[in-house]
Amino acid sequence: MNSLMGHGPHNPSGMMAPGGGQMMPSSGGKRKEIYKYDAPFTLYAMSWSNRPDKKYRLALGSFIEEYSNKVQIIQLTDEENGEFKVKGSFDHPYPTTKILWIPDTKGVCPDLLATSGDYLRIWKVSENSGEVKLESLLNNNKNSDFCAPLTSFDWNELDPNLVGTSSIDTTCTIWGLETGQAIGRIDNNSVTGMVRTQLIAHDKEVFDIAFSRAGGGRDIFASVGADGSVRMFDLRHLEHSTIIYEDAQQQPLLRLCWNKQDPNYLATMATDGLEVIILDVRVPCTPVATLKNHTACVNGIAWAPHSSCHICSADDHQALIWDIQQMPRPIDDPILAYRADGEINQVQWAAGQPDWIAICYNQSMEILRV
Repeated sequence: MNSLMGHGPHNPSGMMAPGGGQMMPSSGGKRKEIYKYDAPFTLYAMSWSNRPDKKYRLALGSFIEEYSNKVQIIQLTDEENGEFKVKGSFDHPYPTTKILWIPDTKGVCPDLLATSGDYLRIWKVSENSGEVKLESLLNNNKNSDFCAPLTSFDWNELDPNLVGTSSIDTTCTIWGLETGQAIGRIDNNSVTGMVRTQLIAHDKEVFDIAFSRAGGGRDIFASVGADGSVRMFDLRHLEHSTIIYEDAQQQPLLRLCWNKQDPNYLATMATDGLEVIILDVRVPCTPVATLKNHTACVNGIAWAPHSSCHICSADDHQALIWDIQQMPRPIDDPILAYRADGEINQVQWAAGQPDWIAICYNQSMEILRV
């Protein structure tokens, strides 16, 4: 049985804000807390749309261990009956390692979607028909059609012309995108991309990359990889990088996630690790907190978009929400826990609808009101 469970003094109907006030109050009337969508394939990659006129819209990527894979665009169209409608679908070579919608919270940019896998691809969703068209295929290897697989990417929230990719070939690449003259111009020109810079970021494969909001939010990014390190870079000074953390056992670090409200903090997790590691970039090398109450290896992490002290982590069958405001004192228990009917492999917190979290397991995607 699925269940949302409160821990300690916190109210399970909504997370508590610092000072004890309700951070996510429910308005009057009975509203469903959970909506479920069953896909025709196993799910892995997932992304919430950021556009204010496209509420409850998500992109989902299949995980089929062969060449032919799919991406679906779905939207909750009937809250009363919990009905999701497929708004678009397209074929994708190999499973997508990540999907992101353009970080356009005002709805002024073209309706773009990016995917990573063998290449970075930019797709455009037609405003009227919902048809999805490939706008650009970006290959950072100019000398060959071969491209080392991309493990992840990030789309810069403050400058949507910047996209960073990470690869198994030890590199990170920063792309400059253009649609016509600027990404904010809606026109019929296709999206083009130029390599702004490519750098050897780690000693082994790079598994994730993420831009920070620090220093204007445009130039600073971090990466994690198979060498067990978190490294921070500045596009203005690429001649050196800063090692923020190195895993004591040199376990590969798989994911990296910046705090959305306080750019001093980031979270990471190791291969087969039973904890989430919280780092403070002002105090390198030593975690400021570890979130340990996991019964299986952590598969995903997502910071709250609107709060600096809440983070969600997912392990085997559980999604856990933590309040970290008492750092550096130990944080023993999550404030909310949700048990799913399968192993959760993905968790995403909606930037435009911060009282909703999405999880994927097996062929199911659920959105949970928190």
